[in-house]
Amino acid sequence: MPVEEARARLLELLSDNGGCSLPCLWGITPGKSTYQDTQTIIAYLSSISDLPPYVGPEGVALSPTYAEGDLVLDVIVGFSIDLLSTEQTVNKIGLRARELEEIGFPSVFDSPSFAERAGYYMLPRLLSEQGIPTSVMIATEGGPLRNVEVGDFLIVLLYPDEGIWANYETQRHLIGSNVRGCPSPSNAHVELELFPSGNSGQFYELLGQTDWAVKEGWYRPLEEVTSMSVEEFHQTFRQPTGGCIDTPAELWPEPS
Repeated sequence: MPVEEARARLLELLSDNGGCSLPCLWGITPGKSTYQDTQTIIAYLSSISDLPPYVGPEGVALSPTYAEGDLVLDVIVGFSIDLLSTEQTVNKIGLRARELEEIGFPSVFDSPSFAERAGYYMLPRLLSEQGIPTSVMIATEGGPLRNVEVGDFLIVLLYPDEGIWANYETQRHLIGSNVRGCPSPSNAHVELELFPSGNSGQFYELLGQTDWAVKEGWYRPLEEVTSMSVEEFHQTFRQPTGGCIDTPAELWPEPS
């Protein structure tokens, strides 16, 4: 696809998720779609991929970008294949979306343009569509602030029955004795891992094969490190103007 058409197609896919609901992504549904189905994504977006698309026996991955002015919308998407299935079924989809000054440069937070383009995957929509998550996990640091362009406040939502793992990264602020993160749609980057729905046991098995197997030890349950319940979290952040999360700095290690 020509570059300008590919850029328009990327924005279209981000705006409506290809006309399907998570854990389907861009028309590809974990547990149902096949390796062959993913080739349409390569055809649409390979001309604007920052790196050459990966097309191999284990799946498909590419990194389409959208540059406008001084900002770059940086997306990475990957479709993993169940190598044991004769149909070569997609069993996992990964998506990461963030905004950068330039490729390889620091992340940009507090960006209305990012909120508009990636809004489908932000907290308000996810919580409104999927309801109260099974669990919410937090990870941050408690020491002095470092580079303000680094997102040091991380929030993970798990929906095992729906096959959705979502991680939101926002900036960390020290407010008195607390660490604060404010994951508004314009101020948080997003990472998704998507699996076949309706099988929570398979969800955790497949999730354990991702980077989450290492990262999980860094995160702590929302109820243990804040005064907020999962239900209150849902009620607060399903609104586009949702608030902030405060957690005592003493509970978290200082930056290494």
